[in-house]
Order: sequence, then C-alpha cells, then structure tokens
Amino acid sequence: MILYYSPGACSLVPHIALEEAGADYEGTRVVLASGEHLTSGYRAINPHARVPALDIGGQVITENVAILNYIAHHWHAPGSVPLSDPRAAARCNQLLGWFASSVHIGFAQVWRAERFSDDDSVHPAIQAGGHDGLKRYFAEIEALCGEGWAVPGHFTAADSYLLTFFRWGRRIGNDMGAYPRWQALVARILARPAVQAALAEEGLTSDDFKAKE
Repeated sequence: MILYYSPGACSLVPHIALEEAGADYEGTRVVLASGEHLTSGYRAINPHARVPALDIGGQVITENVAILNYIAHHWHAPGSVPLSDPRAAARCNQLLGWFASSVHIGFAQVWRAERFSDDDSVHPAIQAGGHDGLKRYFAEIEALCGEGWAVPGHFTAADSYLLTFFRWGRRIGNDMGAYPRWQALVARILARPAVQAALAEEGLTSDDFKAKE
C-alpha cells in the first residue's frame, strides 16, 4: 500500500490515520511546490493531479473522504471515521464534507486563484473573497472546538484536518492566537505519538503549528 502525499498538504490527514492504525504502508512524496503532481507519471496515478492518493494493491483511491472511510473500514482505528458509532460517523463525514467543499476552497482561492479564472485581473478579487470566507469559517471552527475532539468522544480525521488548517491559516498571515479553543485542540492533537510520527516523515515539527511565527 502506498500513500502519495505532499508535506503539509491535506494528505497529512490520511497520513495520520494510517499511523494511528499501525498500517503497513509506504509513503511517497509528491511535492506540490515543485510541480511533481503535474508530471505524466503522477497523472497516471491520479489524473486530477491532486494529493492524497492511496494505492491499495493496484487500485488507486483518491479524495480524502473516500480514503479515510476506506481506512476506517479496514482498521477501525482512531484518526479516520468512527464507524462503531453511526451518529459520530455521520458527524465526522459531515465535517469532512464541509472542510473539503468550503474551508479548503477558501485556501485555494488565496493560493491558486488561477483555478477559478484565467483572467489575471480578477485574481485579487478571488483572493480577497478567499480571505473573507476563511474569516467566517475560522469563527465557526473556533466555536466547534471544545475541551475534547471535534467529534465528541472520538479522535478523528476531522481533528487532523483542523491541525492542517491551523498551519495553513498561519501561512496566509492570520494571527492564529486569536482562536484559543482551536489552538488548544491543536496542542492535544500534537501530543499523540502517531501524529508526531506522520509529521516526522513529512519533515514537519510541532513548531510549524505554533499560533505565530
């Protein structure tokens, strides 16, 4: 089994899930910043040129929600989707859907405005819209962060997504210290050995998830 990932990308979410599961897998870097996802070799793996992709013996699964549910069904471990609790599983998948369809898109507007229009003149407006949207999403995320996990009673992929978004928020210039509940959740996530193992393989450290530079 091979997980194709880019350091610090949303592929960190299934990376953590595989570590939590104790799965026997190989991690293969596809560095987005270097354009490795655009090569013909990687497009043969995922024609959409995105990470993550999970090769399970010749069959390739793409899209985080599909990969995470596969991991959940196969290992029934923390860090993916809590299938033993149908309500919790629904809540987790609800959050994963929102993260992928809304929060992640806000970041894409900021970083990759060209995906939304070939007209360079409108890119600043697209980026501004992304920043505005993320402010609203961040307020909603702060409200859903309590003393435990995003899905009460379960460490899930939703938490790993929030870890990833926290770092991204800092990278686009936000003062993430303005979100103390979210910051506390990040600290709880970083305390997990499987999370540290995934970060180490990706060349990341806990310092990358501090509220400020």
